[in-house]
Amino acid sequence: MDQPRVAFLLLTYNQASLVRESALAALAQDSEPLDIVFSDDASTDDTFAVLQAVASDYKGPHRLTLRRNEQNLGIGAHWNVLIAASQCDLLIASAGDDISLPKRARLLIEAWDKSGQKADLITSHCISMHYDGQLDEHIHTDRLDGMVPTAWFKHRPHIVGATHAFTRRLHQHFGPFIKGMVNEDQVTVFRALCLGGAITLADALVHYREGGISSRPLAMTKEARRHWKRKKLRLEIVEAQQVLQDARLTSHEALAQDFYRIPLRKKAFLLDLNSHDKLFSLLKIATQHTGLPWYWRYPKAIAAAFNHC
Repeated sequence: MDQPRVAFLLLTYNQASLVRESALAALAQDSEPLDIVFSDDASTDDTFAVLQAVASDYKGPHRLTLRRNEQNLGIGAHWNVLIAASQCDLLIASAGDDISLPKRARLLIEAWDKSGQKADLITSHCISMHYDGQLDEHIHTDRLDGMVPTAWFKHRPHIVGATHAFTRRLHQHFGPFIKGMVNEDQVTVFRALCLGGAITLADALVHYREGGISSRPLAMTKEARRHWKRKKLRLEIVEAQQVLQDARLTSHEALAQDFYRIPLRKKAFLLDLNSHDKLFSLLKIATQHTGLPWYWRYPKAIAAAFNHC
């Protein structure tokens, strides 16, 4: 088989009960031959064994590779490995708990070709799916056609990363995601808007499973809630750092710096607050973050002492 020009990358982690359907959906794509990669991020359950079983039974037009990381890398680093290893020009993203419709790859490729292969990101709408597989409402993502980076800073578009297909050249230009990157969806949009632009298809091409491994638990203890908030703040800080780094390679560096200056200070302050629970320590933290208004810092510190906000 000649080298396919498009890769379909299925990223999995601890999704043994769901991944078979996702893997079969990837193999059922009715497009030109794809370079399909089942890539597991060192799952601790039977996810990889399920993928092995699916792969062993496959006989079809697509090239199939099965791999796994020796240790858990996390989403951003996992993407770095797959992008660096791929020889394809267009990379279609898929998660181990979502279902791609058979026509998904074909329509994404057609849209990319119609753009003269200039677009660096092609997205679509999707259909919400409960954890048990029951389909729900259509999720309409924002139209990215013609959007520019300045508009992205003013209003983050509503997107779903599970619908993305992006070019390898996009990440070759900006480089690997930095350590700790998890919120790569918006970063990829920003990168694309800075280069060849993005396209949103009118079709819903993915059954997007709600309540996946990245979702916030519905019921949490007070300490678990604080832990979740610290994690969320760290991820938001990493995302901002990534955009600031990427912006240096564009004409939007000054805009990015101005946009993130105060939000980054606030996130760092809130992260410090959520690492303590004694009023004295919290007030001490408030005195140290002098780059923020006192009338914002101290109420936050007092609220954290009583509510761990």
